Amino acid sequence: MKIPQDKIDEIRSSADIADVISNYVPLRKRGKNYIGLCPFHSEKTPSFTVNSNLQIYKCFGCSAGGNVFTFLMEYKNLSFIESVQEIAEQYGIKIEYEEEAFNKQQDEIEELYDINLVAAKYFSENLFKKSEGESARNYLEKRRLKVQTQKIFGLGYALDSWDSFLNLAKSKSIDLDKAKQIGLIDVNSTGGYYDKFRSRIIFPIFSPNGRVIAFGGRIFKEGEQGAKYLNSPESKVYHKRSALYGLYHAKESIREFDKAILVEGYMDLISLYQNGVKNVVASSGTSLTDEQVKLLGRFTKNIYVLFDADAAGQKAAVRSIEILLKENFEVKVITLPEGEDPDSFINNYGKDEFAEKVKNAASFFEYQVEQLRKAGKLDNVNDQTEAIREIVKNVALVKDVLRRTLLIKSLANKFGLREKLIESELEKIVSPKSERIIKPSLIEAEKQVVTIDEVKRIPELEKEIIKLLFEGDSEILGLILDEVHDDDFTVEGFKILSSMIRSEFAGNKNVTTSYLIEKIENPKLKDFVEKLLLEDDPISKKMWEEYTNEIVLRNNKIIFAQDVVRRFHILTIDKTIHAIQNELNAEKDQSVITELLQELDALIKEKASLRNQHENS
Repeated sequence: MKIPQDKIDEIRSSADIADVISNYVPLRKRGKNYIGLCPFHSEKTPSFTVNSNLQIYKCFGCSAGGNVFTFLMEYKNLSFIESVQEIAEQYGIKIEYEEEAFNKQQDEIEELYDINLVAAKYFSENLFKKSEGESARNYLEKRRLKVQTQKIFGLGYALDSWDSFLNLAKSKSIDLDKAKQIGLIDVNSTGGYYDKFRSRIIFPIFSPNGRVIAFGGRIFKEGEQGAKYLNSPESKVYHKRSALYGLYHAKESIREFDKAILVEGYMDLISLYQNGVKNVVASSGTSLTDEQVKLLGRFTKNIYVLFDADAAGQKAAVRSIEILLKENFEVKVITLPEGEDPDSFINNYGKDEFAEKVKNAASFFEYQVEQLRKAGKLDNVNDQTEAIREIVKNVALVKDVLRRTLLIKSLANKFGLREKLIESELEKIVSPKSERIIKPSLIEAEKQVVTIDEVKRIPELEKEIIKLLFEGDSEILGLILDEVHDDDFTVEGFKILSSMIRSEFAGNKNVTTSYLIEKIENPKLKDFVEKLLLEDDPISKKMWEEYTNEIVLRNNKIIFAQDVVRRFHILTIDKTIHAIQNELNAEKDQSVITELLQELDALIKEKASLRNQHENS
C-alpha cells in the first residue's frame, strides 16, 4: 500500500512547517524566519532557523535540515510514510492508498528492510527460545551481558546450519536474490543457496531511525575457523562508510551531554551502555570515515576517542583524530591501562572509575605528545624535529583560528620554541600549494562540489541564480532555465543542481522549494542550498540595494531575475573576451587574428546590447 505522489505533494504544501515544528521547539520570529534552539544538538544560542515561505528548516550549528517530513522523521524516529500520515492527520487530509507501487525503487528498499526485520526476529528467537542457542547464551553470560541488554540491542544467534534461514525465507516467499543482496544467503559453486551467517553471535546494525540495515556476526566457540567477524555487504539500505553502530540507542544521551564517546567494537559499546554510559557509538570495526563523522556532527561536536591500548588501537585513534579535527570537532582521548579495553575496564572497575578516565581525558595535542614520547621520538634533536612537524600537521587541521593560536602557543611552550617558528611550519602546510597537493586525494564525488564549501570563491551571480531557482515561482524558473544552460555554470555542483531542477520542472511546473531540496542527492549540495536560502545576509539583499532609484523593484522578482541573468551573461562574455585577448597577444597567423577580431567585435556588440537592455528596463 503506497501513498500517491500527488497526495504527498498536497500534504506537504498544506502544512505550515513553522506551525508543525513549534509543537516541539519554541520558535520566535526574526525577520522573515523563525529561530529557536536546535532540537538535534545542544546549544545555548539559537542557530535553528525555519522559513514558512520556503517550507524548510536549517540548523547552522549541526547542519540538520530539510522539510516538514524530514523534521518528524529525525525528531520522532518515524519512517517517511509515517511522517506523511502524521501531517495528514494533523491537517485533516484523507489519504487514499494505492495498491500498485508508485515508486519501484522505494518498493525494493522497503522490501530489503522487511527481509532484514524477518532475519533479526529469526536470529533473536534462535538465541532466546531455541535449545541450539544455549552455547551462545552461555557465552554472552560469561561476557557479563544481561538478557535485558541483549534484547535492547537485538542480539541473536545464527544456527550452525547451512539452510536454516534459507528454509525460513522460502516459507515466507522471500525473494532469495534480494536476501543474497543484503548478505543473508549466498550461492555455492553449483548454483545453490546457503546461509551466510552460521554459528555466530549476531549484532543487528540499526539506522539512526531504528531500522535494521545490516548484521555483524561473531564466532565465539573455541577452535572455530573463519574470520572473527562477518559483516553484511554494502546494499541499498546499508552504506558502511556512513553507518555508526549504536547511534540509534545513543543519540538522545549524546544530545543531553553534548558529547559522544567513540569506541571500536560492538562489545565495547554494549558493555559501556549496560553500565550506564549511554552516549557511545562505534565505528563497527572499520576505520572512521568522513561520512560517519559528518553524521555524528548532527548530534555533537565534542568527541572522546576510546580505542584499545594496543598498537593497532592507538594507530586507529590517531587516524580518527585527524578526521575529526578536519570537521572542526573538539577532540579528547581517553587512555586506559595497558591490557585493558573498554569492555574489560568498565566490567572490572565500574562506572565511577570510568567517569574519572573521561574527566582526565587528554586533548589531542597532549595525547599525541605522550604517544611520541612513549615511542622514543622525543629523545634526540632529529627525531624531535620530525615529531613536532607531525603535531603541527594536526594543529593545521583545526579550523577555529583562536583554538589554533592557543595550540601554537602550547606547542611552543612545550618544546621551548618561538611561536613564529611554529607558525612558519604551519604556513607550509596550509598554503595554497599544499592544498593543491591534498585535493587530488579526495574522492570524485567530493571533488565535484569541493568549491561549494569555499563560498568566497563562488561567483556571486551563479549563487544568486541558484538561489532564485530554488525559491522562485514557475515563471522565474522558466525564465532562468530558458536563458541559462547547465554548462554555463563554472561551479560543477551548480551544474548538477541546475540539471536536476530542469528535469523536475519539465515534469511538474508547480515544484516547490521543499520539494526541490528533497530531490538533491548529494549531502554537501543539499547542505549548501539550505544555508544559501536561509542565510541572514543573502546576496540578493546586497544586489537589491543597487535599485535605490526604483524602489518598486524590491517587490518585483521577475525584473530582478531578468537583471541577474543579464549580468550573468555579461560576466560570461567578459570572460570570453579576456580569453580571446590573450589568444590575440600570442597569435602570429594573420588569418586567425582576423577571425579572433571578428569574434571579439561580435561579443563587444552583444555586451553593449545587454547593457542597453538593463538601462532601458
